[in-house]
Amino acid sequence: MQPAGVTDTRSGSSEHREVHLRDLVAVIKRHWRIVVIVAGLVTGGAWFSSRDSVTQYQSNLTIQIASSKQVFARLDDIDVDELALKTDPILSEALVLTTQGLALRVVHRLGLQLDINDPTVSRAAVLSQVTVDSGAVPGDYQLELRGPAGWRLRDASGAVLGSGTYQEPATGPGFRFLVVPSAEPERHVGISLTLPEVAASWVRAGLSYQVRDGTNAVDIYFSGTDPVLIPRILNEAAVQLREDGARRALGIAQRKQTYIADQLERANINYQLKLDELQQYKERREIADLGAEAQTTVGTLQDLEQNRQRLLIQLATVDQAMGSDSTIGIETLNRLAAIENVGGNASLAFQIQNLLELYERRRELTAGTLGLRESNPQVEAMDQRITAAHAGLRSAVSATERTLRVQLEGIEGEIARVRTTLRAIPGMESRIAQIELEKNIQEQTTRYLLGQYESARMQVATIAPYITILDGASPAYGIGTSIKQKIILGFLVGTLLGLGAALFLEYLDQTIKSARDVERVLGIPVLGMIPHDPKISGGSQGRHRPIGVITALGPDDPMAESYRTLRTNVTFVSAEKPLQFIAMTSPAPREGKSTTAANLALTLAQGGHKTILIDGDLRRPLVHRTFALVQDPGLTDVLVGRAVTREAVRPEVAPNLDILPSGSSPPNPSELLGSDAMHTLIAELRREYEYIIIDTPPVLPVTDATVVAAATDATILTIRSGDTEETSARRALDQLRRINARVAGAVLNGVSTAKDRSYTYYTYQRNVPYASRSPRRSIKARIVDMF
Repeated sequence: MQPAGVTDTRSGSSEHREVHLRDLVAVIKRHWRIVVIVAGLVTGGAWFSSRDSVTQYQSNLTIQIASSKQVFARLDDIDVDELALKTDPILSEALVLTTQGLALRVVHRLGLQLDINDPTVSRAAVLSQVTVDSGAVPGDYQLELRGPAGWRLRDASGAVLGSGTYQEPATGPGFRFLVVPSAEPERHVGISLTLPEVAASWVRAGLSYQVRDGTNAVDIYFSGTDPVLIPRILNEAAVQLREDGARRALGIAQRKQTYIADQLERANINYQLKLDELQQYKERREIADLGAEAQTTVGTLQDLEQNRQRLLIQLATVDQAMGSDSTIGIETLNRLAAIENVGGNASLAFQIQNLLELYERRRELTAGTLGLRESNPQVEAMDQRITAAHAGLRSAVSATERTLRVQLEGIEGEIARVRTTLRAIPGMESRIAQIELEKNIQEQTTRYLLGQYESARMQVATIAPYITILDGASPAYGIGTSIKQKIILGFLVGTLLGLGAALFLEYLDQTIKSARDVERVLGIPVLGMIPHDPKISGGSQGRHRPIGVITALGPDDPMAESYRTLRTNVTFVSAEKPLQFIAMTSPAPREGKSTTAANLALTLAQGGHKTILIDGDLRRPLVHRTFALVQDPGLTDVLVGRAVTREAVRPEVAPNLDILPSGSSPPNPSELLGSDAMHTLIAELRREYEYIIIDTPPVLPVTDATVVAAATDATILTIRSGDTEETSARRALDQLRRINARVAGAVLNGVSTAKDRSYTYYTYQRNVPYASRSPRRSIKARIVDMF
């Protein structure tokens, strides 16, 4: 059965830790240096990494793509397949926008091969009216701006290529430009002449587009570092795209017109020859018209010849579409899609659509400033798929061509069969029928080709751009994250990382730091909280005394007040039976148990209680050195019978305070402290003193403290704030619990008010007027009182 006022420690270990906002604030205050350092490092890293970064700009314009069905489709008698409409206009034109050919035309128009080496300098601020020849050799040059005096151009070796005023053009090997007048002092600007393909790749990388849902409007974007040049490049790209569509359509129509004109010329000649032959034969033979059977055979032969001509046109279209190029572009796909009845060829239609989708996916991977580079594995994988799709399309085209040739061979065989039938008609009627048939065939062919030729002429004459630029390029605007935003973002991220590091360190730190930790971990009350004070833990007297005592402190000193609070709590911890024999111990060495025992004995004595302080730490005694006493005789001498109690006790070391030092160092401290002589000595001292305070060794290293604790009225566990591990404190408490020691509570030693705000509840200072305090503390006190 436990005495009243002593807390049962068995219930405290199952308590769950509740985290409050003040706990988090306390963690941040303890580890504020980590938070500041991490935030500073991340912020500095953000600034360092972005200090040389160049601001990115972007411009946009909007185009509208009208239907080009009349351009790529056949007219009148041949139906347009839906596949041709799917490939044009939106997808086809958007893919053309990101092709190398269009980018090369933009480069040549604006002279983009010649550029400023410094990305922070706008080309328009230095160069104007740039022209570059097709045979210009790449190289680096140095342009010297000499203020009002003009300019001087040097090559990479430093040789002067030319100089002049700002009205005179600067000429180099393959290029020419005007220098923008500069009123600034002399400065040097590096310029470079690159290959057209290199500049075109840069243009392609900056171009991107987005189709507005449900419309034929397309928003085109271009991004780069030159805010003046970006809108010009975007406008030129839109113009080139507009002209490219009309140019491609015109080329297709002109090739078609040329082919049909050649066929029409041959058919017209053959028709005139047959017409003359028939006229001469009839005049010479005076022959009437053919019979009904011959007329039917002739009609059949005419239909077959017309189908033969259509197949020949389709074969010519396939040959022109594929050609001998190794690559297959959008124009080739448009030609193939315009072949008559291509929708009925499932294999060819699938290959065309598949290749269009692959082109679109590749554009999405590489478009814009955030697009992947050409050497990226994903882009290379997509190129491999496109190459495989090229092979598949060529196979499908080859199969289509073979099918057309088989059909052509079949029709030609049928024509030969019909001609054989005509030859079977006897006599002159057969000859007339044959000549009439050939004449009619040539006539029908001529009429058909004449209609096709007129349609082709109409196409060539009516072709116009079907892309309209709705809005010109907007002024360039900044995109991405600015340096200021990066620094702010770095500060926020660094602060969060610092807070995370502080919380992580707090998680790793398993020491007891506050009274709340003591109650949470051990489940015992905190009888006193002793602040960290150099006057006690070190200072001038620390050179002569291993521990400090409060006799050197003033009566209003917080340290002295904290020990008086401990005395009060110890005095009233048990209302029914006051504690008389109290053991002071700790889980491990250097946690302040001896200091606490000495000062507790002093405060009890100052309170008018007859008190004796026993140095029970027989292994590392400190009490005699603290009070400048002789160590022998002492406790061990009394226990072994070499001295009596009154010889060993040092009377009146302080008013109402006697001290029993440790005495000689014995070989068996645990046996002596647990001997009958020890019990007899304590019984004798109980009759003479109100309080007996014994300083014992730490619990965990040796068993001395547990031996003494079993015979005391209560044991007080001393814990050093921020030093004692939670596991060590639990083990010490469990060890005392196993011998049924009565633990009255704990003393938290070395407390800092900055780490434990609850310390203010255990201390009390005299009310100091605001006027006598420092200005900062006075303002703080007024604010605290206000709220």
